[in-house]
Amino acid sequence: MRTALRWGSVCLFLAVLLFAAEVTGTWKGAFDFDGGSVPLTFNLKSSGGAVTGTVEGLPTTPAEIHDGKVDGDTVTFWLTTDYQGQNYKLVYKGKVSGDSIQFTFGTEDGSFSADLTAKKSS
Repeated sequence: MRTALRWGSVCLFLAVLLFAAEVTGTWKGAFDFDGGSVPLTFNLKSSGGAVTGTVEGLPTTPAEIHDGKVDGDTVTFWLTTDYQGQNYKLVYKGKVSGDSIQFTFGTEDGSFSADLTAKKSS
């Protein structure tokens, strides 16, 4: 019984890894802020469901990704950046679809949010 349970757990774990979206690479997009467009570059690396990397284009550049995860077609992480002398924690949630990620991100307290689509660079 224990052996069957272990094998079942291993198979489930492998299935999750196989069906996790591949996010490793460079992704570029932009969001609207204060009447202008802010370009961002996401340098992502994924391994075993964990996501690491940086985001370039924010006031604190590069900003290091923390607690990055990919689960199926969803990627999540957070980072900190400085804006006008104040530190902000930005929380990102994205849905991967082929060569694009549709991100919704914003401050942890909900006082700011934005959407952006990042396309994978070749």
